Amino acid sequence: MADFISKPDGDAMSRLIQLQAGRHDIRLTWTGDGTADLIALCNAHAFKSRLSKHLWTSLRELMQMPEMPRLPEAMQAQIASIVLKAQAITDLETSAASARMAASAVKPKGAA
Repeated sequence: MADFISKPDGDAMSRLIQLQAGRHDIRLTWTGDGTADLIALCNAHAFKSRLSKHLWTSLRELMQMPEMPRLPEAMQAQIASIVLKAQAITDLETSAASARMAASAVKPKGAA
């Protein structure tokens, strides 16, 4: 479940947003106003999505450059390592988040 440094405060919508964001390890400065917090969450997500997209696109362009095979092997290996490491970390974080969400899922009454 989510760990909070302080108890979530604000209106009901803001508390719900804070709870769900905490479950996904999203750390923002919350206002306590649900609408403002939702906008801040969407903006933070959009920013990270755009940054990720542009970084991956740029790295793919770098790897497709005709000069790539002429780079020293150490440089080629480092670029490949960056790509593989990022994919592995993303897979591990996705798996861990799924496990956390499954563990914190509300079980029906009478379930073992």
